[in-house]
Order: sequence, then structure tokens, then C-alpha cells
Amino acid sequence: MRPEDLIARLADIRIPESFARFGLHDALAAAALGLIVGLLFARLARFATVRKTRPTETARAAIADLSGDDPQARLAGLASLLRDLGGTPPDGLREALYNPRHPLDPTVLETAIMAAAQRRAHR
Repeated sequence: MRPEDLIARLADIRIPESFARFGLHDALAAAALGLIVGLLFARLARFATVRKTRPTETARAAIADLSGDDPQARLAGLASLLRDLGGTPPDGLREALYNPRHPLDPTVLETAIMAAAQRRAHR
């Protein structure tokens, strides 16, 4: 027997009519899959296109934001920023935070913040 004869003897494939037509459930399933693929693509595109800021840029911007505050609030903000960056506090910071009459030059604190930001950038 030849292969053509075998194929001719095979019965036609029969499937239920509901499988053969495209209905509302199929359209909803296709739309759901399209939304899922779109969301995944948007997440991947976001990771690929997001601008990564450097710790030094963030520290500079925070220092600039604090420059307009009154001296005691500025000192507290700079100390908080230094703590967040994991820097070592300069001598006299504790006294200046608790005693407003104790002088502390904010540039010393800003230098310590920038050094801590640079160390964090090199990690």
C-alpha cells in the first residue's frame, strides 16, 4: 500500500463546532493576553530607560534644597543626610545639634556629606 492510499483512507478530522468558531470568550482571552504582554513590555522598557542618579548628584541637590532653611533646620537636615549616607559626623556636630549657640560651619558638614556620597558611588 502506498502512502497516498493510507492518507485517503483516513477519516476526516471532526471537532465540535464550538471549537471551530471564534467567539466572545476567545476575544476576551486574546485581549487579556495582549494586556499582560503589554504590561510586561512596559516594565522592561521602564527598566531600560530609567535614568539612574548618582549619590553625589542626589547629595548636591539635597544640600542645595537645605541652603535656604534657617541655620538650625539646615544643620539638622544636613546631619540627617549624612546619617542616611553612612558618613562619619565631624567633631562638634552633636553639640551644634543640641545647642544652637555652639558654632559649626555647615561647609564642614557638606564636605563630609559629599565624601560619604562619593564612597557610596564607588560601591
